[in-house]
Amino acid sequence: MKNSKIKIGKIKKTERLEYLNSFIIEYTGKDNVKRNWELVSRDKIDRLKNEILNNKSYSDGVMIFACNRERTELVILKEFRVSAGKYMYTIPAGLVDNDEKIEIAAIREFKEETGMDIEIVSIEKERYTSVGIINEKANVAYGYFSGIPSKEFQEASEDAEIEIINKDMAIDILKNQEVSMRTALLMENFFNINKFINEKNI
Repeated sequence: MKNSKIKIGKIKKTERLEYLNSFIIEYTGKDNVKRNWELVSRDKIDRLKNEILNNKSYSDGVMIFACNRERTELVILKEFRVSAGKYMYTIPAGLVDNDEKIEIAAIREFKEETGMDIEIVSIEKERYTSVGIINEKANVAYGYFSGIPSKEFQEASEDAEIEIINKDMAIDILKNQEVSMRTALLMENFFNINKFINEKNI
């Protein structure tokens, strides 16, 4: 696997974050002992309170699940992730801009990350991405891709190869490469390659 043009520098602890907000939620356990839950958020405290106290739901971004019309190929990225210090296979995804509609965000992000177009067929409701440490939620947009892969629209902070994979390639990637959990589950489901789920007798 080639080295990324993105270079990791110093790793340090910080008490102040530029793009995320940190919060403590006070709660009492079943044993009547008071505890604190720590988490980070992309948004302000009003949103967190609305989610926890008023059962409101918000979306931070969208994952784009794009296949061909024959449903034999899937678009994924081999992307260098700074937080892991390595390349990982992920489904194309991105944040929603302000009050941007999810479908518009999906089309824009897919174009930026892959250079291709997508026909959105359906969008699932927003769901938590990692509820233990962040209140981030994202939708999954499903659709059909068209065009030729290109890195022309990727930002300088991104280092991602666009790959169009079939079932055999998916099996090899899942076995031998780093894959985010969400991407792995979607790949397994799409290609029917999870032995426990898809085989009656193991």
